[in-house]
Amino acid sequence: MAGSISTIRKTLAALVICGFAHAAFAGEFEAPLVACLSNGTAIGGVNSCGKIWKLKSGKAELKAGGKLKVVVKGLVLNDASVGQYNGSPDGVDAVAAAVICHGPSGATVAAQLDPVPLSKTGDAKAEGQVSLPNGCVGPVIVLRERYEGKIGGWLAGTGM
Repeated sequence: MAGSISTIRKTLAALVICGFAHAAFAGEFEAPLVACLSNGTAIGGVNSCGKIWKLKSGKAELKAGGKLKVVVKGLVLNDASVGQYNGSPDGVDAVAAAVICHGPSGATVAAQLDPVPLSKTGDAKAEGQVSLPNGCVGPVIVLRERYEGKIGGWLAGTGM
């Protein structure tokens, strides 16, 4: 009997978690973005930036149907170690918006949009449709850098 009660509790807990996951996408998820903390914090297997960045403003929206929209203004380096490139994106020519979901096996990138240009003043707008897995709990949206043609670490994100 004790095993049955334990199984029932686990089943109820799973249903509650799934209910919260679906509730999170019943409306619109909207959150401000913050610049990367150059302290090596990886999120869902995505490394953080290697330098200090700043962000004038940024916002991410994820709608129930999977429409993802991310807008940033003034996403530039704020790191004296880069010399003349301080205050610029210094070679980061594009960003890719990604949704990281927490699931049974941990946090992972669940969906990612194609890269969009990042202006010399650090402005970008990414918009597109994503398909998230069932059971996506506590989504975090990050902007990943494209540097020398490769998608790398995150420069700004929600929920930090």
